[in-house]
Amino acid sequence: MGFPPKEFYTVDELASRWDTPPLKIIEWAMGRKIELVVALPEAEFEDGQEAEYAAVRASQVRPLFRSYADAERSVLICRATPPGADAPLRIVKPPDGARIMAADVMAVLAEVERFEEENDLVRRVVVGPGAPTRHNWERFYVELCVRIHQHGLPETQKELVQDMEDWIMDDPNWGEPPDPSTIRKKVKVVWQRLKPE
Repeated sequence: MGFPPKEFYTVDELASRWDTPPLKIIEWAMGRKIELVVALPEAEFEDGQEAEYAAVRASQVRPLFRSYADAERSVLICRATPPGADAPLRIVKPPDGARIMAADVMAVLAEVERFEEENDLVRRVVVGPGAPTRHNWERFYVELCVRIHQHGLPETQKELVQDMEDWIMDDPNWGEPPDPSTIRKKVKVVWQRLKPE
C-alpha cells in the first residue's frame, strides 16, 4: 500500500517543481493567480474557530522571500482566511498574531493542480533528492518489466523500443513524450543486461 498524495506544497517545493524563483510564485499570488496558505499551529480566530491553516495575502509573506540578504526570518500574521470563511478574520490567539516562517507558506494540492492546468504546465515528478525530472522513469521501467514478463523479449531491441513508445503515446498521464533517442537509451540498458553480446 502506497502513501497518500501530498496535500500541501511549500513555496520552495513549488519553485523546484516549476523551475522558477520562489519570489516569482509570491508575485503570481499577489496577482491572484494562485492562493497561498500558512500553517497555523494553535491559532484561534475572532469567531472562535481554530484552523490548521488559512489563506493569506501574498504581500504579507513577501518579506520572507526577498533575496537572501534582505529576507526576513519571520513575519507576524494578524489576519487570515480560514477554510470556509468568506473574508479574512483576526487571529486572537496568540494575541499578537501568528509568527510565520518561509517553510510555513504553502499551497494546497487542489490549488497547485488548478494552477498547473490553467497554465499548461508539464507536471514534474521528483524522484528522490536532487533536481526534478519531467518524466516518471520509474513507472517506465515498471511497465517495461511487465511487458517483458507478459510477452517475453522480442526478437530485436527496436521492437521493444517501439512497444515502449506506443505505451507512452497511449498513456494519458505521461504528458509530453520524451525524445525517441531518450527512450532508446532507457531500453538499451535493460536490453544489454538481458541479451548480452
